[in-house]
Amino acid sequence: MKTVNFGIDLGTTNSLIAKYENGHVVLFKNPVGHKESLASAVAFRKDRILVGDKAREYLLKDPINVFGNFKRRMGTDDRFYVVNIDENVTPVELSAYVLKELKQFVHTGENVEAVVITIPASFDTMQANATKKAGEQAGFQEVFLLQEPIAASLAYFNNKKEEEKNGYWLAYDLGGGTFDIALIEIKDGEMKVKDHEGNNFLGGVDFDTLIVESLIIPQLIEETKIEDLAEQLTVKHGKYEKLYYQLLYQAEELKKELSHQHTSEIDFSTEINGQSYDFYISITVDQLNELIASKVQDTIKMVNVVLERNNLQPYDIKEIILIGGSTLIPYVRTQLKETTGISVNTSIDPITAVAVGAAFYAANKYYEPKLQDTIQDSIDELLGQIKNSPSEEKETLIKLNLSYSKMSKEEEEVLLVKIAGNFDNYTYRITRNDGGFDTGIVPLKLKFTEFLPLLPNVSNLFIFRIFDEDGNEIQSLTQNLMITHGQYSTSGQPLPKDICIEVDDKENNTTRLEVIFEKNSILPLKKTLYREISKTIQKGSGDSIIINILEGDRFARSISNLPIGCIEISGKQLTSDLIKGSDIEIQISISDNRELSVETYLVMTHQEFKTKFSISEKHINITRLREQFSDLEAEIRRTLKQFNSNEDSVWAIQTQNLLKELESYEKDLFKIKENDSTDKRYIIAEAITRISQEFDRIGGNDRLEGLQSSYLREKEILEQLLPSVDIEKEALTARFRKIVDAENQILRSRNPAILKRAIDLLDDLYWDASWNVNTHVVSRYYYFKSYPESSFSNYKMAKSIFDKAEKAIEDERFIELRRLVNELYHVMKISKIAVNKEVKDFKGTGIS
Repeated sequence: MKTVNFGIDLGTTNSLIAKYENGHVVLFKNPVGHKESLASAVAFRKDRILVGDKAREYLLKDPINVFGNFKRRMGTDDRFYVVNIDENVTPVELSAYVLKELKQFVHTGENVEAVVITIPASFDTMQANATKKAGEQAGFQEVFLLQEPIAASLAYFNNKKEEEKNGYWLAYDLGGGTFDIALIEIKDGEMKVKDHEGNNFLGGVDFDTLIVESLIIPQLIEETKIEDLAEQLTVKHGKYEKLYYQLLYQAEELKKELSHQHTSEIDFSTEINGQSYDFYISITVDQLNELIASKVQDTIKMVNVVLERNNLQPYDIKEIILIGGSTLIPYVRTQLKETTGISVNTSIDPITAVAVGAAFYAANKYYEPKLQDTIQDSIDELLGQIKNSPSEEKETLIKLNLSYSKMSKEEEEVLLVKIAGNFDNYTYRITRNDGGFDTGIVPLKLKFTEFLPLLPNVSNLFIFRIFDEDGNEIQSLTQNLMITHGQYSTSGQPLPKDICIEVDDKENNTTRLEVIFEKNSILPLKKTLYREISKTIQKGSGDSIIINILEGDRFARSISNLPIGCIEISGKQLTSDLIKGSDIEIQISISDNRELSVETYLVMTHQEFKTKFSISEKHINITRLREQFSDLEAEIRRTLKQFNSNEDSVWAIQTQNLLKELESYEKDLFKIKENDSTDKRYIIAEAITRISQEFDRIGGNDRLEGLQSSYLREKEILEQLLPSVDIEKEALTARFRKIVDAENQILRSRNPAILKRAIDLLDDLYWDASWNVNTHVVSRYYYFKSYPESSFSNYKMAKSIFDKAEKAIEDERFIELRRLVNELYHVMKISKIAVNKEVKDFKGTGIS
């Protein structure tokens, strides 16, 4: 086993690499230019590939062959067409180029075999898998992922001179393309991430885009008189694509300058439709602040969400730690402090903090070198044996495995030792360099532990020695162990979203989500579920059961969550029929790196299915996105109408605001084309998901309690009605029992949509039951008969029905009376033509 030690901040606009060495972190510099950061940009010339600052500079010359901000496309099926090489490249491939370039920063001659790469805390599983894949393509044998707020917090707390006491901090990470807010708790010397919120499409890139779209393009339109210039600029491979990327470059530079001065200018020349133009645009810091105000406010809203969710007030937070290049904008800092009232800490470098923290984390991560390295080591050992003494020959057969934490807040650290090989009569001894600790000479064993006492707030050097049967020290097996006291580490990373399984809700002809792992559970995670098959699947048939694992919010609709793993088992795979009600065992596990494994066992057929998921691309179909938008819009409008009729003014306002926000994306969504080169589709898709989740949460506990009360009231009415039913009593009672059997899940779901569906089912059952109570049918008949002649479309037919109905009542033929009342209803002018709803064959997942 080897220690990883290397950490990389793979950023949207800039990336860095660092290494943990003897209690400290070293940031590597670019051999060319000696900058610590590398621009996350890749340029394709016809004869070479440029990575970093040279690639970014190449934007001004050939922007359509230069690519940046691809971190925001990680986990998508996007492709970037490179004109100069006539090929498409993926976000993963572009990220791999940046990672390979960062390896060249390491000037010590070391081969970086394993690395910790940071990701935003709000990255979904596909984005995490894509990042890991990029690391593997860059040639790293082992890739560990670390959430950026954790990394930055490690950098902050491990660089403080004084130890922090128990309390809460907020890590505010506003980078080039993403935003995260994390709640950090220090308790009894241990650092934990308690909660977080984030947006993968909110950062400095969005500020640049606003500058271009709101401040620069209007002046270009005024000068050129091209009214649709804004639309044409963003068309992939369009005639103005080059100009668009040049404008973004200019906007980024202007934004940086406005962080240090009150006014800045954009000065450039270009040719449009064969005519040359010279543009000189002056922009003030006040214009920039006004432009980004709503985006900054969005981040503050997320700060408040985290505080409210954890029942904390601003005075409970010691400080807000600023991370990410966009926090260098003065407006961001002042708004954060003034709006929240929490002290803002700017003591750490927001650009380098994540890489430094990644290196701290890497100091306690271990990996097993791949086979080729082991083979090479064995060859070296064999060559060494040619000139070794007999005792030295023996030592080459001994393998030593030490496991310990390089950082600790405890008074002593546990050392785990495993020995392999022939070590009869061998001994060991561990001493601390200052002479304050000595184990003495102890017989060597196959496996053992030692507790190493630590001097406070310093780096403690321990020397581990092994001696042969003659008491001679075996120099090649001597190990130096450096453990730094007073530094924080983290035992695990929180799960950013709920992980759920989709199961059938037959009563509602739909599916629902059942949570497997809750948000903020500490990775890695493992759980076994025992469920039933909800339908019979015949051997050899095309029918199937589906194990669908989703990531998102357990209280939202299935459509609002991201599918991260799906196993479909069809009848063609079965060795015998799978009978409804038979058992299925599903074991689900998620690693530190968010790799999902699902093992399924069918008890009836004795079959096992195992799958590991590492899905790294998601596709956003514009047509499907528009359908989801329309469905959500229609549902929000229906609910808004209900709230208004019930005079639920507060909920109506909240719903109206969500509707307004949803509609703000409508123009872009229905204007966007499949070949659009921007990341608007992903921004809109994430917004629709978020709005859908917020819509479900409107009214909070009050709305849920109201719906629960409505459910219980409908249930009570039916309990009183069913005993008096005269016709089809058993069938109606069975329907009632089927609904209330799921009552526990309905009430615990805390999902308004599920509760509303259950209420509608009870309501439908009430009307069906009522029409099977004889006295109710008689009363409805006399009610309809009392209507004036003008109320009937065919009064002659109505009179004929009256005669038959009176006779049926006299003879107590109530089933016939029910049919006659139905006929009477249909010859009334006020009647509505009954429309039989088409109930589609509900297949579902096959799991209940």
